[in-house]
Amino acid sequence: MSTVTAEAAPVAHSPAHRRRFGWGMAGIATIALGVRVTWVLVARRNFSLHGDDFFYHWQANALADGKGFLNPFVWQAVGTLKPSAAHPPLYSLYLSVFSWFGLDTPLDHRLASCLLGVAAVVAIGFVARRIAGDLAGLLAAALAAVYPQLWINDGMLISESLYVLFIALTLLWAYRVWDSDQWVDAVVLGTMIGLSSLTRPEAVILVPLLGIPYLCARRGRAARRFGMVLVVGAACLAVILPWWVRNLTTFEDPTFLATGNGVVLKAANCDGTYSGQFLGYWDINCIIDGLPPNTPDQERIFKSTEVPGLAYLQVDDPRDDSQFDTDARSDGASYMGDHLSRVPVVAAARVGRVFGVFRPEQDVNFDIFFERRGHWPSWAGAWMYYALLPLAAYALVMMRKRRIPISPPIAMFAMVTITVAIAMGITRYRVSVDVVLVVLGGVAISYFVHQIRRPATARSEAPTPSLET
Repeated sequence: MSTVTAEAAPVAHSPAHRRRFGWGMAGIATIALGVRVTWVLVARRNFSLHGDDFFYHWQANALADGKGFLNPFVWQAVGTLKPSAAHPPLYSLYLSVFSWFGLDTPLDHRLASCLLGVAAVVAIGFVARRIAGDLAGLLAAALAAVYPQLWINDGMLISESLYVLFIALTLLWAYRVWDSDQWVDAVVLGTMIGLSSLTRPEAVILVPLLGIPYLCARRGRAARRFGMVLVVGAACLAVILPWWVRNLTTFEDPTFLATGNGVVLKAANCDGTYSGQFLGYWDINCIIDGLPPNTPDQERIFKSTEVPGLAYLQVDDPRDDSQFDTDARSDGASYMGDHLSRVPVVAAARVGRVFGVFRPEQDVNFDIFFERRGHWPSWAGAWMYYALLPLAAYALVMMRKRRIPISPPIAMFAMVTITVAIAMGITRYRVSVDVVLVVLGGVAISYFVHQIRRPATARSEAPTPSLET
């Protein structure tokens, strides 16, 4: 049975309503494109490349030139072609298609990312539509079109633009699997999780986070449920496997999805992040303390305005990406081991930061200064985030009453919580939850509208839909 609610079910699939939904979605997609392109052209047209954006832009251009997945910092600094897996490959690969056609400037790549943002808005609309009907889909898409926490990313040249699209598609197929219990949907779900993982590595834990609730709560034969979860995992592994094999055969130390995790661990575990103003955040001193520039090339790059200053760490370094990451991870883990009594406090601060309940004003200022997300967009995004929270809570309660699974959105909250508790509390690490919030916001508003439109007697006598019928 579809997850469409009882209120929308009689008209959700009629040709007239499909046309209305299609035209409505087209209009919203146009607005979403306008918002994103305006943001890029007004505020990001000549915005300098600083960190991850530098990495993705130049790696995409290297791919288009046939140089492979190299370290763009070292390539641009000294011209050396050094293999890299600092980030998973898909976002660079996407941008490289535009570079191959000559659209290879930062502005070109930002505009290309706007297309991903629009596709994500449409996908979000289809997720909400599957849960609560056409109106919910249009409302969720409209929220996604204007939600700053989503469109900010599309002008920043970071992988979250692609990640939002794959997370929305993962949610959509998670509900399809609950509805259909079909093998092909399990394959597609595993594929979507795999593609998400090749964009941001933490997404791989969605296999158990989505699979275990399905295994435990979905009715039907246990053997089939178990088989469906295995198919999801196998499809995810099949998508990831080529990149994994490349990493295992390229680097000295075993590497799965990315070699940037050790650097993140090191940047989040030192004196500066275990107390004081950066508690639960990251501190550049965690990385550079005790590592001054030691060669003329390192000194030049450290002071350069053309290459991010931290690139000096990997120039003239005989270690490959995996060894560099292993050493950084060892430093971070060693610090954690020496300060175990503080780890729970720091982890709680990280989670509190990312969900906006610990030093929220400071976090917005960090978004503006360190993340360069813009002043008014950061504040507008924060206020809209808080406005969406009660709507999301209401939607989850109503979905539970209607026996519509809430485990897919809960899985996204769990994934973010686990990730930031281990890593650091940065707003953009919450982006999968931001997807969930606009989906649930659309669902909640549609429930309000249906309740207002229907007579009191109909509200009291309406049947409760269930996925199990």
